[in-house]
Amino acid sequence: MRALGIRAAIIGLALSACSSASTQTGSSPNPASANEVVISDYKFVPRTLTVPVGTTVTWINGDVVAHTVTRRTLADEPFDSGLLGNRGVFSHTFRAVGSYSYLCLPHASMQGTIVVEETGVPNP
Repeated sequence: MRALGIRAAIIGLALSACSSASTQTGSSPNPASANEVVISDYKFVPRTLTVPVGTTVTWINGDVVAHTVTRRTLADEPFDSGLLGNRGVFSHTFRAVGSYSYLCLPHASMQGTIVVEETGVPNP
């Protein structure tokens, strides 16, 4: 009888741990700063980020799966992080006003956009 009670307690603890773990992994973390994009649950968070010209944007891979941050273009500002493992970091400085779409090469449905605007500082 006592062994059965211990087993039930262990199963209860295991179920409790599983349910809290699934709750934690189901939430997308928020970027730590205004110039960060977090990769989480096969998504770029935020999907669209607006920054002033000259800003360095940093992507941080929060997934256990490797991802890329890739913009392939012949025209303006191509970039490619290469494969980023868990906690991998990639940064790119945006030097021109425009809209820059990018994706993850292994997971093409993962897409994001960086919108670069004038700083709002008047020219002398």
